Amino acid sequence: MAVPTPLEPNWTIRPFRPGDGPVVRRLIESVWREHFHNHPDSFVRDFIYSRLSDVDNADTVYADRALFLCAIAEDAIIGTGAIKRFDDRECEMVRMFVASIYRGRGIARTIADGLITFARSAGYDRIRLSSNNALTASHRLYERMGFQRAASWDPGGEAHSNYYALRIC
Repeated sequence: MAVPTPLEPNWTIRPFRPGDGPVVRRLIESVWREHFHNHPDSFVRDFIYSRLSDVDNADTVYADRALFLCAIAEDAIIGTGAIKRFDDRECEMVRMFVASIYRGRGIARTIADGLITFARSAGYDRIRLSSNNALTASHRLYERMGFQRAASWDPGGEAHSNYYALRIC
């Protein structure tokens, strides 16, 4: 699924391909380090490193009514985002990361728009997502897109994350 990129002609969005896993993992880890390398709580600081099995196994994890998108510039993966099936009516937007030098160009918005379009066409009624409390720019984007704050679905998760949901039916 190609998503048009009218705001910035030097990047494109494409689906995750076999072999993208190691590069995607490095991007996600790099963005996480940027934000949380010096975080006082080791749970937050180290959170992402043990939670990337979905990227390592993307061919199967994102096969059933799911989609993983990559933003590409100069033959490099510079952004990611995915829709993962939760149940028949609900999916989760995950893995929204953009390399720091590419932020502010509409890449995250374009990825999110493509994921919402996909989720709607896949028959989902609702998209949920969680985002670390510190990622306020991400929260502003989600809220501008119509996501509403939601109760935590991860017991105790509200200590570290904001939870959002978007009705798409």
